[in-house]
Amino acid sequence: MNRRIWGLLLAPMPVWAAAPEVSIVTMLLSLGLVLGLIFALAWLLRRLKVPGLAQQSDGITIVSQLAVGQKERILVVDIHGEQLVVGVTANSVNVLKTLDNPIPTATSGSDKSSRFANQLSQLLNRK
Repeated sequence: MNRRIWGLLLAPMPVWAAAPEVSIVTMLLSLGLVLGLIFALAWLLRRLKVPGLAQQSDGITIVSQLAVGQKERILVVDIHGEQLVVGVTANSVNVLKTLDNPIPTATSGSDKSSRFANQLSQLLNRK
């Protein structure tokens, strides 16, 4: 008797299968959840203004940056044609020098992609 009940419960039967409406509803809910998550993350990235992902404000661009510690950086910032060397820590931002001979800024898309390739190769070679 006991074997017969377990046999019926564990046997693949169409009775135990979910109705097609349930799977379609589940799929649509899952799709909505994924799309909502994508839009929420995009809004969050825009809100946090992550460097490199967020759009730069008019007239102010970061020309170059160098990490000198975990939370310390040296930046070359272009503000309406004037370039400043800025030291950034977790607690402060200090102007280190105003550049007399500005560094040429790269605006072409191919140069940005080569810069990304260089950074990626440096990260992979860091191991």
